[in-house]
Amino acid sequence: MSFRCKGGVAWVALLVAVAALASAAQGFPNPFGHEDFTESYYDETCPNAQSIVRSVMERHAAANPRTAPAILRLFFHDCFVNGCDASILLNATDSMESEKDAEPNATLAGFDVIDGIKSELERSCPATVSCADVLALAARDAVAMLGGPSWGVLLGRKDSLTASIDMAKEDLPNPKDSLAELIRMFKEHDLDERDLTALSGAHTVGMAHDCKNYDDRIYSRVGQGGDSIDPSFAALRRQECEQKHDKATAPFDERTPAKFDNAYYVDLLARRGLLTSDQELYTQGCQTGDLVKTYAMNGDVFFADFVRAMVKMGNIRPKHWWTPAEVRLKCSGGVAWVALLVAVAALASAAQGFPNPFGHEEFTESYYDETCPNAQSIVRSVMERHAAANPRTAPAILRLFFHDCFVNGCDASILLNATDSMESEKDAKPNASVVGYDVIEDIKSELERSCPATVSCADVLALAARDAVAMLGGPSWGVLLGRKDSLAARMDMANKDLPRPTDSLAELIRMFKENNLDERDLTALSGAHTVGRTHSCEHYEERIYSLVGQGGDSIDPSFAAQRRQECEQKHGNATAPFDERTPAKFDNAYYVDLLARRGLLTSDQELYTQGCETGDLVKTYAMNGDVFFADFARAMVKMGNIRPKHWWTPTEVRLKCSVANTHY
Repeated sequence: MSFRCKGGVAWVALLVAVAALASAAQGFPNPFGHEDFTESYYDETCPNAQSIVRSVMERHAAANPRTAPAILRLFFHDCFVNGCDASILLNATDSMESEKDAEPNATLAGFDVIDGIKSELERSCPATVSCADVLALAARDAVAMLGGPSWGVLLGRKDSLTASIDMAKEDLPNPKDSLAELIRMFKEHDLDERDLTALSGAHTVGMAHDCKNYDDRIYSRVGQGGDSIDPSFAALRRQECEQKHDKATAPFDERTPAKFDNAYYVDLLARRGLLTSDQELYTQGCQTGDLVKTYAMNGDVFFADFVRAMVKMGNIRPKHWWTPAEVRLKCSGGVAWVALLVAVAALASAAQGFPNPFGHEEFTESYYDETCPNAQSIVRSVMERHAAANPRTAPAILRLFFHDCFVNGCDASILLNATDSMESEKDAKPNASVVGYDVIEDIKSELERSCPATVSCADVLALAARDAVAMLGGPSWGVLLGRKDSLAARMDMANKDLPRPTDSLAELIRMFKENNLDERDLTALSGAHTVGRTHSCEHYEERIYSLVGQGGDSIDPSFAAQRRQECEQKHGNATAPFDERTPAKFDNAYYVDLLARRGLLTSDQELYTQGCETGDLVKTYAMNGDVFFADFARAMVKMGNIRPKHWWTPTEVRLKCSVANTHY
């Protein structure tokens, strides 16, 4: 009887939790209206949300001046289509067209910025901050970065499960709209003429990239009277359009196009507004015309009204309260039901007294603070002892961590020995020269004596890799902990999923993307080759032989000749450093070598491809080691967060890193 009652209580609790999760996943709102938005919405659940948004925005804006205006425009285009629900961010599916493909959204940009912010937030506060709130915060920060005002953003939006290309075509203002049409469209969103005039001031920054947006104004309006357009302005724009075959770039505010100020309104007074929908605001005898004059004379009034209108626009809700919504885990696609199934399975296991079947709760730096408080100091002391005895230790451990994480996540599968029923990843060809297993076993033995059955081998490897970099003179970082160890190895995946020395840039980008690592991560993580050596000429023979004479961008002839000579003298077994300048020091010299076309491997030199993001980053890192260090640390944390591909992968905390507990 007691057993049945206990089981019943667990499953009742489970069903209650499942029902709550189902409701939350679908975002069923209050039938009397959506929840109130508040500035403090994430104060407890994700207190660093706003600082994460701001830091990622600053990074993107520093790399691309178009970022801030693009994000501001993206927020407008989202809110005007069924409310501020991040529907603009959704990609098309087999059953749904994307708002991105609507003509008014054809030139929108900044989607990658929002994805970047969301990725950072998911690492810090999983399934918490909505994409709609990310966009609202990013738009506020965009304005502030451009010299405009800031404000407290009301938060608590949810993300739509669907997009509407039809509404995007119908509900977004057109560059050629009349004042009456603009007033009507804004009124449908409970925005009045003051809101219309203030929000239009967002055109004090940014550019139009196609003359068709204003060709009616610079051609047909000329000569229609003193209130239409300044003839010299029209002539200037016509000349540019004709020279660029209608693809001229023109600023909305010709005075200070990169600064958020009131110059846009000064242009309107001078009849030099770029779009018809801009100049229409300055219609004599209308409230909008009076406001244009007020804002042109007093930027403080404009700033105050703009802030008020942005808060008001950001509060536009979906037209129907029953519209299903969620907190999307990825802004380009809804995945709430996947998250729900994950949570249900985890709860079901908990109800049965089993551990989380996914084997990976949220990673935290403080994971072992209570259960094994000296874990990190033990790892560091053993690493220091081995590194003092063998200079190859630190580079070897760093490589070992890479080769583990790229095969079904950072689960210590690379450490497992072969058994009668399982091949070892150690025997895969890309791992033939991997070493350092004895170092990890030694660390694990020390930990087992201090904190038995507590610290996973996967976490040992992550900590040891961080300490390896620091010992070599590189950066350090807080390692997120809580990984579990795989019970099985996958030799086939090791042969298939690990990057090869001869890979092209396209192949490298593809392989990193499969692990949710972008081109910045690829370029930064490749900098691990600033230390270490290769011990076989077969890894770079195609580069030093076949690439010679193929042009100035392939390889430095003197470098190729030097490497050929060494390989021929050592019968193909020459030892060569990846970074020939400072091979035992973690610095940015690897990137300096790439600029000089002296990268050892094809996969190294491919990064310095002109016109690609990786090429630009190589130059940046070569000139600024601090930027490289910062990006490397960030990318190591990101790589260390790669999870097994399937949630049902069985895991444990292994007692000995080379064997599963059932064989120990």
